[in-house]
Amino acid sequence: MCGICGAVGERRGKGGDAVAAMLDAMTHRGPDSRGAAVADGVALGACRLAVIGPEAASQPLRSACTDLTLVVNGEIYNHVELRRELEARGHRFTTGGDCEVILHLYEDEGLDALKRLRGMFALALLDPAERRLLLARDRMGEKPLYLAETPDGWCFASEMTALLRSGLVPLEIDHGSLREYLHYQYVPEPATLLAGVRQLPAGSWLDLDLDTGKSRTGVYWDLEAAPALPGDPAAVLEAGLRDIGRIVVRSDAPIAVALSGGLDSTIVASLAAANAPGVTAVGVGYAGRPAIDERRHATRAAAALGVRLTHVELSPADVAEDFDALVQALDHPVADLAGPAYHAVAKAAHDEGCRVLLLGHGGDELFWGYRWVDTARAALAGHDPAGVTRGLLYRHMEVVRDSARLLPGLCSPDWPHRLPDDDGSGPGSGPDTGTTLPVRLTRLLADTYLRSNGVAQTERLCMAHSVETRLPLLDHCFVDLVTGLRKHARDDALPAKDRLRAAAAPLVPGFVAGKPKTPFYTPTRDWHAALFAAHGDRVADGWLRSAGVLSPAGAVRAARGRTGVGSGTSLSYKALMFETWYAALRAAHRPPGGGAPRGGPAENGSPKNATTDHGQKTG
Repeated sequence: MCGICGAVGERRGKGGDAVAAMLDAMTHRGPDSRGAAVADGVALGACRLAVIGPEAASQPLRSACTDLTLVVNGEIYNHVELRRELEARGHRFTTGGDCEVILHLYEDEGLDALKRLRGMFALALLDPAERRLLLARDRMGEKPLYLAETPDGWCFASEMTALLRSGLVPLEIDHGSLREYLHYQYVPEPATLLAGVRQLPAGSWLDLDLDTGKSRTGVYWDLEAAPALPGDPAAVLEAGLRDIGRIVVRSDAPIAVALSGGLDSTIVASLAAANAPGVTAVGVGYAGRPAIDERRHATRAAAALGVRLTHVELSPADVAEDFDALVQALDHPVADLAGPAYHAVAKAAHDEGCRVLLLGHGGDELFWGYRWVDTARAALAGHDPAGVTRGLLYRHMEVVRDSARLLPGLCSPDWPHRLPDDDGSGPGSGPDTGTTLPVRLTRLLADTYLRSNGVAQTERLCMAHSVETRLPLLDHCFVDLVTGLRKHARDDALPAKDRLRAAAAPLVPGFVAGKPKTPFYTPTRDWHAALFAAHGDRVADGWLRSAGVLSPAGAVRAARGRTGVGSGTSLSYKALMFETWYAALRAAHRPPGGGAPRGGPAENGSPKNATTDHGQKTG
């Protein structure tokens, strides 16, 4: 687990300097070691959080046989099986890390090596013999990879803030993405709030020709393409859960699991407890113990599973005090009021000495856990699945509907606040995947709310505390099972999470399996009030007003936190998070052409064991 970055096509010194600046910005992602490699007009860098093979797996990794150079952010869960297979073929390993298998697989199988990897990753692989740089990202988008074209070539990094520190990327807001953010509370990938910066799509690769500078892209996995799968859903899914539970806990560092006592988190805690004795459970509670406080459920579940549980308690004052750190940790705004709770859980895992945190993300998105999705499904029943876009789906979500209703009264008259009818989220990659409406809705949820809200915020917030997230329910083999079963026999008319509940019955205590579905709630109104009492003035005269997005009256109204909060995220909170993020970004931005960052928070200290050589060689 680490942060990776690179610059392609820059003059040697400029590319190396850019990589050094990006690594400085990502020290929290890799506090244990850092390294860089510069060759053939390509500069690559990595900072490492040691989780597997901690003693001798520093990056960049080099192949002594083929001169490949590799940097990876992530974990390859099936590295043990792959290593055994590759050694039988005659490959010689020189590190104990999981990522070295990628080098050897690529030597034998080229691009097809990506299909063999089971885990989460973003990688860059320099192949000097073929004069190419390969970038790739895991199937469900658990690990980030931001890209930007520069006047001389390309640059990329695990964090968008790092790109801005490189001195290669301008700071310019994309107004189309801003419009989406103000509706959705996040920007659906691959777009970002910065013009010219995008994410490499999940499950895809980009191949850059080092001689011509031209790129080509491809997709190596599509959620909708899983073949129909007959069988008893409960038995098939239970076997899938047990399978991923066996390998997702592979680690040389202590493991924690986020536990609320609900179905999803208890499934993950059960798998962890069965396969990694000594796992620690962490959870969050709220000052005053309101009805939504889940500590009693988590305590009961932990006792039944035999795991030690620690809780952190959040008050509204804590949330307001921690807000700037939260926004900086997010790197790219996700205006979800569950964020403070995830940030606190990540810190609790770090304080417990754990470098890995397992979470239950994906259960709701894969198994109909949201009532508004049921409403959308009924409304879209007559549509051709291939024509269903995220816009058609999300017009049924309360947060999006409220934003569409309120924005005209807040925005300047000449700012285009409406979402476009065509959002580019149509069919998947295959010409005919045999998709159905339930499968299409699953893919849209995975591509949007799950990836750009839930996965993105927890990955960033945990990595800010040097804690790696792992999401067993998003293992692509398990997702293929869900999709295949759904293609064979639709399940969208069943009770919410019916198939997951049946599959989990042998794994979790009966009182959890039978517990009704309840959302993950936080004390939204109290937190909202505290945030605007402390920071609301940032909105009144911020960038949104000066850029003509909010009208003067709209900015004042938003600054007072009076745009409705309900059970979700208010427009006021979206504006406050944006203004806080943009101000920090401006302070840290290093303008193209050179020059130091303009102010901003102090840099983290230099990591121990820092290196500037060509990384760990393998043969």
